[in-house]
Amino acid sequence: MAVKPTLRDRRRLQTSREIQRAALSLALRHGHDAVTTEMIAAQAGISQRTFFNYYLNKDAAFVGTPLCFDDGTVAWFRASSGPLLADLLQALRQMLNGSDLDRGTGRLIDRLLGTAPDLLPIFYGSLKRLGDQIADLAVTRVGEDARPDARLLAEAMAHALADTLRIWANDDAMSADSIVDVAGAKLQVLRRLLGQV
Repeated sequence: MAVKPTLRDRRRLQTSREIQRAALSLALRHGHDAVTTEMIAAQAGISQRTFFNYYLNKDAAFVGTPLCFDDGTVAWFRASSGPLLADLLQALRQMLNGSDLDRGTGRLIDRLLGTAPDLLPIFYGSLKRLGDQIADLAVTRVGEDARPDARLLAEAMAHALADTLRIWANDDAMSADSIVDVAGAKLQVLRRLLGQV
């Protein structure tokens, strides 16, 4: 069971988002190379010291706080005995339900990546961390010997989720509740394509 966030947690999340939005807005206006941590702090209305309490550098601020599984989701997954893919998708659903997604920030990220594709590696770094977590969960079911296969599955899942998040950010008609369903459908398409090889 997820722990309810405290007022302090909510304030930290709000400040983190304000910093990220400031970084993304500045990068869209001036180009990401021209943006400095001083500019981001000023735009967000905080000190530079406060900026570094949240993010290591400006690239980290562009990406924002990475998605990750909480202890409750990990414990649920380990206790479950459902089909591997269904349970991994449910773990992603629980993670997203606890993450308080922000469509506006997603739009800014998508716009920035459209104008600055050289930033893709920093966003894929965040995606790799999520893939590592998915692979670690899968290994608890399939065993350490199957880690390469678990890693392959995890990378496909992380990419399907990232693609779906970009779609969701730009489609006001798409609900946050449907993100994992759409990502799961993308995986089924991949499965059918592999069956044709």
